Amino acid sequence: MVHDVVIVGAGSAGCVLAERLSRHPDRSVLLLERGPGWPGTEVTDLYHLPVGADAARLGRTVGYPVRPDGSTVVRGNGIGGSAAVNGAYFLRWHRDDFRSWEHTLADIDAAYRDVESAMSVSAFRDDELTDTTHAFEQWFGPVAGGRSSVDAGRGPAGREGIDSRWPRVGVNRVRSNSIRDACGGRRVTSAEAILRPALDRSNLTVRIGAEVTALERSGDRVTGVRCGAEVIGCGEVVLCAGTLGTASLLFGSGFAAGSLRIDEHREILVHYQPTTPAECPVPLLPSVAHTESGVEIRCYGGDFADYIDGVPRVGPAMGVAAMSPATSGELRWDGIGLTVDLGAAPDLPARLGPELDQVRDMLHSAAFRGLVVPSSVRVDPVVRTSQHAFGSLPMGERTDRFGVVEGARGLRVVDGSILPVGGRSGPHATITMLAGLIGASAR
Repeated sequence: MVHDVVIVGAGSAGCVLAERLSRHPDRSVLLLERGPGWPGTEVTDLYHLPVGADAARLGRTVGYPVRPDGSTVVRGNGIGGSAAVNGAYFLRWHRDDFRSWEHTLADIDAAYRDVESAMSVSAFRDDELTDTTHAFEQWFGPVAGGRSSVDAGRGPAGREGIDSRWPRVGVNRVRSNSIRDACGGRRVTSAEAILRPALDRSNLTVRIGAEVTALERSGDRVTGVRCGAEVIGCGEVVLCAGTLGTASLLFGSGFAAGSLRIDEHREILVHYQPTTPAECPVPLLPSVAHTESGVEIRCYGGDFADYIDGVPRVGPAMGVAAMSPATSGELRWDGIGLTVDLGAAPDLPARLGPELDQVRDMLHSAAFRGLVVPSSVRVDPVVRTSQHAFGSLPMGERTDRFGVVEGARGLRVVDGSILPVGGRSGPHATITMLAGLIGASAR
């Protein structure tokens, strides 16, 4: 069977794009996902990050080795992709992060609104925050400058101010693609909220356990995909496998060689021990502060050991991170698999020095008296990654504004690979928005 469009990857972007493209009844759309099907409640629980050994064994995650520290970048696998296993942080980029985009800000805002409405996106409420997070917001509000989106959007549930959708310099209450109540919370992915309602369309087919191993080509034109011994022909292939999954397919099919440059958000944690641990589950990342220099200061609600099975608790339990603007790295292909080379980033502690000093001052301030054990405050010596790899095929350089790959007819990429610059927030909301923006423009 020859399809009009084959989409590879049923993560945040692929699910949105499949729904948008299949709105045209004469267009046949096939969505291929290498991992398992719809996640159960044990996966969608907001206060549990299913990225441990059990998730890998069940095929819910895949790992990519990282140089030079030998760690692993974990990505979601299966329907929902990484959005099915992350902390449900869904914060837009700043308006001025889109200055280089060819799309208009009005179209970008409309695309954000579409996915936010479908995915039950809302700001975390005051009663979902710990005392330390409240103190964080009070301390960073006047220091960071500007009026916080918390104040702009404060009000009864369901009555957020319009401006609170856009983050700004200062405190930003995190918006989340989740449903929360007194009994708990669960993630709401684009798979559940956008793709599932479209599954009864006769022109949309979703296959799980279908690993694409190569792209089929004739000259400079992509003609289909290969799944094991099966060749699936189509008019266009759209790669939505995530920055790392898409790169693996491009390398393995001869569309890329050697290495690809990527951008990543690196972060450094300032650990502390709370005097009184939270008594009930709290969001992993409920509030952040954005600085004039583009750094996101992230006030985690708990230690990662509280959210991930099998992660040991080492030293002070909690952390506030300073997340850098985009830091360059490389994706390397050895003929068999992909390695993420982020480098040692020896200059990052100095570049983040002012923000790290702010965090230490904050934790020793009167606002945190009685909340933090003063002697426990220390800067983690390890430069970590936020696992936000993007920008390997940036729009305006390797692809056009609709993800069409330069020099490869019939091939499009719609995922984090094509983000042209680094935003000051994590990329999940923007990748999901971008899929809706491109999907809505397809005729």
